[in-house]
Amino acid sequence: MPLAIYHIAHIIGLTFVFIGFGALLSSDSARSAMKWHGTGLVISLISGFGLLAKLQIFATMPTWVWIKIALWLVLGFLPVLARRRVLTPHAVILLAVIVAGFMGYLGYMKPAF
Repeated sequence: MPLAIYHIAHIIGLTFVFIGFGALLSSDSARSAMKWHGTGLVISLISGFGLLAKLQIFATMPTWVWIKIALWLVLGFLPVLARRRVLTPHAVILLAVIVAGFMGYLGYMKPAF
């Protein structure tokens, strides 16, 4: 597949993740929200590894990729913090935006650590 397809799928997956955040924090039906969130996480994970394979950096896995994987796990865990009221909804959204922004920076700049 062309590289652009992986990029588009990655953006769509992340959009689903944030739709899940919005649905979780705006309604009482967490089941629907978690479906959006989980689907987005799976799409972004698969397309992210597809991008790595297409760019031929899958075998070496630089440090910025490991950081993105760790932050992907953070994005996956944030709804748990929201549902259990460990963090306020505003804090969860703010943290999610900061994490996603840093993940975007890592993916775009690909810094050498």
